[in-house]
Amino acid sequence: MSTVVKLTSRNKTTVRDRALLALLQGEVILIAAEHGYLYACDAFNQTAVNRIHTLRGDSPGTAAQVLIGKVTAVTGLASDFDSDWQKVVNAFWPGLLTVQLVPQSALRWDLGDGGALAEFAVRIPTREFLLSLLARSGPLAVASASLAGQPALRDISLVTAAPSELGLQIDEGLLPTGPASTVLRRSTVGVNGGIVMQRAGAIALEQLQAVVPTISAANP
Repeated sequence: MSTVVKLTSRNKTTVRDRALLALLQGEVILIAAEHGYLYACDAFNQTAVNRIHTLRGDSPGTAAQVLIGKVTAVTGLASDFDSDWQKVVNAFWPGLLTVQLVPQSALRWDLGDGGALAEFAVRIPTREFLLSLLARSGPLAVASASLAGQPALRDISLVTAAPSELGLQIDEGLLPTGPASTVLRRSTVGVNGGIVMQRAGAIALEQLQAVVPTISAANP
């Protein structure tokens, strides 16, 4: 049965270490991002990733997102991380910017899509405690703790997962409302250049173009 821990300024290190242990043991944990609670697990633990999708009631083939703690981690995960991507993430990470990248062929993971998707979604969040965990955990597979198709879950008391299904629940109180992340991808997967804004969100197209002028809005 999972434990619900109220995060305070005094217990951050202890809670982080408990979360790291739960992740190492293959557990799914509940943790706060900017505007919603997430299910999170080791991105390379397929059993735990599958458990996240089960908890959410995801359709088959749904892929989890990946969170990392530093930009340099991208090079070990993605094969198409070029200078344009570098400029964009240097400008907006940590932040509400998600980029779709092509995974390295040597990666042994399954984010829930059975390896069928040619891209994976990744970002560095701004939430202080989550960042401190990522600095030590390595890449985490995450998904909103709401049921599939439902809005972000801001109140931990509304989590529907049974306590036995989670290794640890970290309570940071009622989270603020806010925009979704902006999503960027290639116009042609695996071909350098042609970055498009797939979903408008917290970061406007004009802000992105100030960094890489060739970024464009996706066709409707």
